[in-house]
Amino acid sequence: MTDGGTDMSQPSGPDVGVHWRRPDADLAFGPTVPGPRDIDRAAVLIRETEPPSPLVMSGALSRRYSRSVYLKLESLSPIRSFKHRGALTAVDRIRREHGDVGVVTASTGNHGQGVAYAGRRAGIETTVLAPRDALAEKLDAMRALGAEVEIWGETLAEAQQRAAAIAAERGWVYLEDGEDPALMAGAATVMREILDQLPGVGSVIVPVGGGNLIAGCLLALEQSEPAPAIVGVQSAAAPSATDSWLAGAVRERPCRTFAGGLATDRPGTLALDVMTRRLETMVLVTESDLHSAIALGVLEAGCLMEGAAAAPLAALETRGGEIPGDPLVLVVTGSWLSPRQLADAFDR
Repeated sequence: MTDGGTDMSQPSGPDVGVHWRRPDADLAFGPTVPGPRDIDRAAVLIRETEPPSPLVMSGALSRRYSRSVYLKLESLSPIRSFKHRGALTAVDRIRREHGDVGVVTASTGNHGQGVAYAGRRAGIETTVLAPRDALAEKLDAMRALGAEVEIWGETLAEAQQRAAAIAAERGWVYLEDGEDPALMAGAATVMREILDQLPGVGSVIVPVGGGNLIAGCLLALEQSEPAPAIVGVQSAAAPSATDSWLAGAVRERPCRTFAGGLATDRPGTLALDVMTRRLETMVLVTESDLHSAIALGVLEAGCLMEGAAAAPLAALETRGGEIPGDPLVLVVTGSWLSPRQLADAFDR
C-alpha cells in the first residue's frame, strides 16, 4: 500500500468482468483500522438500538442459480439502507470525544440519512452536502430526519470538499464515509449478523462504492474460521475502487453511474487499506446489468433494490459461474428507487 496519493496517470478503468488480486495479507493494518473490540462495541450499540435485519432465503433465486441464495435485507432498516449502522457508531464516538458538537458530512443520500438519523437520536445538529444529481426522494428523507441539506457541486468529491470547509468554519466535526474507523466498525456489524444468522455461509456478495461496507465485512471475518469468501461489485461506470484495489493505490476515475450508492470517483483510503490486505475478488458490471437486476429482484424475489443494492444480483446473474460459494448471501444495501429509475429497469 502506498501513502494514499492520487494517481491520475491512467484514463480508463478495468474491463467489465471478474478481477482477482492476491491480498497483501502479510502487511499489518494501520493504527486507525478498527479492531475486534471496536466492532464488538458497535455490535452492542446497534443491537441495543435496532433488531438485526432479516436474512431470508429466496426460493426463486435459489432455483434459478442452483444454489442456496439468501438476501440480507438492509433495505428494511429504519432508513431503508445499512448506513444507520456506521452513523450510530460514529455519532456515539463523536459525542464521547467532542460532546454535543454538530456533524457535517457529504452524501448522495443513504449515508446522509444515516447521519441525520443518528444525529436526531443523539440530539445533535447535522448538515449534509449533496451533489446536484442526488435523488430527490433521498434529499427529502434527510430533511425529514432533521438534517440541514445543501446542494453543492456536480460530484460527491466536490460536495465533500464543501462539507469539510463548512465543518472547519463552524467548529463542527466533518465525517467522511470510507475514512472514519467508527463508520467502518458499524458497517462490519452487517457481516457479524450474517455469520450469526447463517453459520457455514459460503460467499457474501457486497456492493462497493467508497469501500466502507466491504472493508467492514472483511474486518468482521478476522476471527471467523472458516471464513466465507467476500466478493465486491462495482459498476464499470464508476470503477475507482476496483482500479485502486488492483493498483494498490488510490486512482480517481470518472463516475457516471445512476446508482447513488456506487457513485464515487475514488475509494476511501482507509477502506482501500483493508481491501488491499484482505480482498481477493471484485466484479465489474454494466449499468444495463444493474437495471436488469432491479427488474429481476422484483420479479423473481419480490424485493425492491436500488441500483447499488442490485449490484450483487447483477454479478450473480452475469458472472455466477465464476463466483464460488454455497450458501451465498447477497447484501441488499438499500431500497431507494425513484419511480423513473424503476420504470427504466422494466423498459429495457
